[in-house]
Amino acid sequence: MRNFTLKTAVKFLFFAMIISLLCFQGESIGLIPGNAGIDQEQEVKKARLYKDVFPLITESDLYCSIFVMDKMELEAQIVGSERDKERILLRESEIFYVNRGIAYGFEVGQLYTILQVGEKISNPITGKRYGRIVYRRGRAQIVSVEEDRAFAKLEKSCGEVMVGHFLVPFEEKSGLLGKDLGYDVPISEEEGSWGRLVYFQDDYQQISKGHYSIVDIGEEDGIHFGQQLVIYRKTEGKMGSIEKIGNSIVIDTKQKTSTVKILSSNNALRVGDFVQPRYK
Repeated sequence: MRNFTLKTAVKFLFFAMIISLLCFQGESIGLIPGNAGIDQEQEVKKARLYKDVFPLITESDLYCSIFVMDKMELEAQIVGSERDKERILLRESEIFYVNRGIAYGFEVGQLYTILQVGEKISNPITGKRYGRIVYRRGRAQIVSVEEDRAFAKLEKSCGEVMVGHFLVPFEEKSGLLGKDLGYDVPISEEEGSWGRLVYFQDDYQQISKGHYSIVDIGEEDGIHFGQQLVIYRKTEGKMGSIEKIGNSIVIDTKQKTSTVKILSSNNALRVGDFVQPRYK
């Protein structure tokens, strides 16, 4: 009898431990009904919060885009390749010569942005002139310096890097997460600043989502980095109306101009189309 009682007690204790262990595991992984409901609700809230949120401004937008340079104040220039003095086009990881050295403040380890300077641009509608279009072509690091020249390594390229391109000190920038706010908003030409698309990257005739454009409004008009500008077009004729056709985001600003990236559009965009900041 005593043996039977002892065996019964041991079995009871064993089953009690199993049940306790199962309950503990259920709580830890959210199997208990009450906790499961709370966890699911939290996940739904997170999903709603981050829906349609994505990188609006990326590293490529910051370091591989275009802008307008009002005045030419560039001195440091690529003058040749270490491997082949006759070659003009450079490759990533290649060493090249720069026509400035210690005397101009160059030091080993410094980073520089590579710029290609293009043509002067103007407003095709009004004829107003701006500076030269400039393409960011890559990044280089100084690996050796002499009194009047330096040697740099091409770390990253975005487009052709060539002898004759210029170098300016590299400035680290931060991208931007957010939502494309779209273009279904009221347009009021009497309210605030409005401008036009005046130049497209690579001199394209038409652009759409993902492309870059110069607009003829800038810092003096209150335009700032990360601002979204609605794009619209006026139809011709006596009964002309406004057609909202796209949305863009400002990725670079200068005094009189800005660079925008097209976030969305329902039509091909053309030089001369209008842009306006969102007011609602």
